[in-house]
Amino acid sequence: MTVRLPKDEDKHISGTDDIARIRQKVLWRQNKLHRQKEYFWTIGLNVANDIEYIELVTIGTSNRNIVDPVDVLSMPVSKKCKKIILCHNHPSGKLEPSEADIAFTERMEKAAAIMKINLLDHIIISEVNYVTI
Repeated sequence: MTVRLPKDEDKHISGTDDIARIRQKVLWRQNKLHRQKEYFWTIGLNVANDIEYIELVTIGTSNRNIVDPVDVLSMPVSKKCKKIILCHNHPSGKLEPSEADIAFTERMEKAAAIMKINLLDHIIISEVNYVTI
């Protein structure tokens, strides 16, 4: 599902802070009950670092999300995006990446590279903060 960019946000991305702020705004659009689930998004960028799309790939449970690399890479391939950023939330507010988060990021980096897509970052957000893997 494609997610709209908040109206007060520019399409140009200067860095991780921009993506984290935008994702947190989108997360805050959800009601409190829905914010207690893990969401996984991909953000596709063009060569000028402008957002081409934001896609909600999956909605998981309160502490788990099953993400298939095919689902993550299908949109950037179809849109011919050469850069992507992965982002998911931790409803618990604990931002430390799990071993599964780290292993998934490494697998996605390899899979994206095969498609000549540069995985720029994987961001974990809470309602108030973020970390990168």
